[in-house]
Amino acid sequence: MLASRTLPHRKSTRLKDFDYASPNAVFFVTLCAKEKRQVFTDRDFCEEIIRIIGQEKKRSGFAVYVYCIMPEHMHLLCSPLETGLTVSQFVGGLSSKITRLSWDYGFSGKLLQRSFYDHVVRKNESLLNILAYILNNPVRKGLIGDGKDYPYSGMIDNFPV
Repeated sequence: MLASRTLPHRKSTRLKDFDYASPNAVFFVTLCAKEKRQVFTDRDFCEEIIRIIGQEKKRSGFAVYVYCIMPEHMHLLCSPLETGLTVSQFVGGLSSKITRLSWDYGFSGKLLQRSFYDHVVRKNESLLNILAYILNNPVRKGLIGDGKDYPYSGMIDNFPV
């Protein structure tokens, strides 16, 4: 008889008693490709993802201040506004649409890791520093010399400062 293997329980990164649908909250979100594969390299695919981010933003009522699609991950800086939806619901809808789109580009199965990383931006943190971090990610990774020239990043909604 085979012994039953138990997998280690992942520690929750969620803040206890925090309202993840709070209209005043700003979230720095990172979604990673499954197995850290470089799946976001096709120009048309990335442009379609940017379109989907805009569609999901409108559908959900979320604000998306800035985004950046890197070859193996993507960043968003977003807020629920008055939607009542949590950041998990927003990211879940977005991930689902991106995965379905990926099938049109020859991928199969799940494209993204099951979980995503979200960081609640604290009052003492500078939103402008986080925005600069996201938009300069392609420069730090050596993909481009100036972040302004990177075609898969940008700002959508007015920044809450």
